[in-house]
Amino acid sequence: MKQVPKNFQKTIITISKLLEGKQYAIRGTASLVLQDIDMNADDIDIIADRDTSLLCNEVFSKYLVEKVKYKKSDKFKSYYGKFDINSIQVEIMGCMQIKNKKGKWNKPFDASSDEIKTIKFDNQLVKVTKPETELKMFSLMGRWNAFHKIKRQIEKQNQIELSI
Repeated sequence: MKQVPKNFQKTIITISKLLEGKQYAIRGTASLVLQDIDMNADDIDIIADRDTSLLCNEVFSKYLVEKVKYKKSDKFKSYYGKFDINSIQVEIMGCMQIKNKKGKWNKPFDASSDEIKTIKFDNQLVKVTKPETELKMFSLMGRWNAFHKIKRQIEKQNQIELSI
């Protein structure tokens, strides 16, 4: 695994301990780094179901930057908030729905069992989103540069071709 900075490691362990038994997953580039995909991550995003997203206001209260609350834009619906844990920005993007080109909302991403896997990190079980889930989210968001960069890196490291 790529060397993860100490404060990043400490933050991942803090998150996994405080959300143990809840429906959540670390997502984005942090998730990919934890799965040995050679990426850079400078913050941590968390996807969660509605209840876990709102619970973050309580369990991360001493780290609060922006309280988790429901937000809706033209393209996204989510429970969103920010925390600063060990000088690492942690963003909650809970129960995220993305509007497709036809104006329909997709099935929410909420760290359900088909979206995540559990890995062992520094003797702690940590939930992360599957790379396939990340690619799907990036494509639905229209973040094509990130999508192609991640897809190429996964294919290069695993010497496979993804049909996503």
